[in-house]
Amino acid sequence: MSNPSPRPRRSVARNVIPPWQPLTAFLALMAIVYALIFFTGDGKPEPKLGIDLQGGTRVVLTARTDDGKAPQRDQLDLARSIIEQRVNGLGVGGSEVVVNGSNIVITVPGDDGKQARALGQTARLFIRPVDPVTGTVPATPQPEQEGPRPADMTAQQQAAAIEEQRRLRQAPADADDARLQQLREHMAKMNCSPDWADPLVGHDSPDQYLVACSDDGEAVYLLEPKLIDGRDVAKASAQQNDTGAWVVIVDYEGDARKTWAEYTAANIGRQTAVTLDSRVLSAPSINSAITGSTEISGDFTQDAAQSLANALKYGSLPLSFSASEAETVSATLGWQALRAALIAGLIGLIAVLIYSLAYYRMLGFLAAGSLVVAGIMVYGVMVLLGRWIGFTLDLAGMAGLIIGIGMTADSFVVYFERIKDEMREGRSFKSAVPRGWASARRTIWTGNAVSFIASVIIYALAVGEVRGFAFTLGLSTLLDVLVVFLVTHPLVELSTRSKFLSKPSINGLGAVSEVARARRRAAARSSSAKESIQ
Repeated sequence: MSNPSPRPRRSVARNVIPPWQPLTAFLALMAIVYALIFFTGDGKPEPKLGIDLQGGTRVVLTARTDDGKAPQRDQLDLARSIIEQRVNGLGVGGSEVVVNGSNIVITVPGDDGKQARALGQTARLFIRPVDPVTGTVPATPQPEQEGPRPADMTAQQQAAAIEEQRRLRQAPADADDARLQQLREHMAKMNCSPDWADPLVGHDSPDQYLVACSDDGEAVYLLEPKLIDGRDVAKASAQQNDTGAWVVIVDYEGDARKTWAEYTAANIGRQTAVTLDSRVLSAPSINSAITGSTEISGDFTQDAAQSLANALKYGSLPLSFSASEAETVSATLGWQALRAALIAGLIGLIAVLIYSLAYYRMLGFLAAGSLVVAGIMVYGVMVLLGRWIGFTLDLAGMAGLIIGIGMTADSFVVYFERIKDEMREGRSFKSAVPRGWASARRTIWTGNAVSFIASVIIYALAVGEVRGFAFTLGLSTLLDVLVVFLVTHPLVELSTRSKFLSKPSINGLGAVSEVARARRRAAARSSSAKESIQ
């Protein structure tokens, strides 16, 4: 009887890329991340924390209606939805927008009260021709006017104040010269102080004449009925012009684009105002026909330009609101709860590391080092995201990071167990590593792909803190792939070149090597027995 042919061994091509190359690439990437942290922005390596961890700023928006009646619930829900879209568009992570009775409560991380108040801007934008008789009139300083702010008025008081301002500052489109002269005379009495809470904000009739102040309070205008409505905006974006000033670029859609092109062609030299919530952002003279995008200037800061573009992009609010003064809110968890959570997480991490070192020894040490590197990289990315897109790290986000780092540990286990499987078949540590990696990386890819897809779906469907959890889970999943492929595997590959680290007593694979030797001895005895039978 002939001897059975030996089982064919799988052939696995060794990685032709030297291990030091991916390690160098990862170190370079980490160096870039931390260079951006320390040499851009404020240079502080601190992530932005959410409301539950560091507190924030709260502004209460009180709805105002023309007739003084309570707003309808569907109007409040629509306003809340639009404000949430503005929050997401600005990248104000970790914010809360809730309906409370007839109010909408906005809470944003940090102490930027202006940002919270801007989110509640009605954003009714119109293009209005300026009265050619008066043009731009310097605003006359007015004495301080005592009286309640709109937010402190009753509904009836608000309705009465709106009606009074309409009587003084508006006139029908077919008004006679006598009525228009009354409006021109009122311009000298107009209070244009930026501190004055104008009751007419968001309540002016766009189809009538309007007396309005410039946004900086320096000038007053008599404006003709609207030419273009902000609802006809197709898209809006904040950009810097040739002089470096921030402007908002607006494109109109449909008939509005045609109307604007015809108007600008027929009114060269005519002063035309861009108004937002009853105030004039800018009133330039038309230099030429405009058939494409329109530039809105107004001495904007970057944040103001982005806020306006964001408001125009997502539409006007169905209600106008008066905002309360910003108030500081304390962290809902507090430092003690945060410290307890961090201690618990640290204890869990130490327990995992101890188990890894005891079970895998040298491989466990490499896993521990990879986890530390992953944590450092995740922290750096969190700092940059907070600085660039306003992402805030809250407790839900921390949970996503912890789960993501746990998945990184799972990837290590999958890889190391594949190496052990190869060694059980009788291969040496050096030959088992590339074969184990070829098998493990498919599993690692699949597991991380499932996790990333799940995080994307959760992020798309969820709101609030759950989105923060999904975002950090997806981010840590991507970094898991980077760490395993660019750090862990190259380190294990390098360890196979060291005689010391290849010793079974050092790399933790002694028991597996003993099993492989026992199998080889058993196979040899079985082969000898078969030969003796022959």
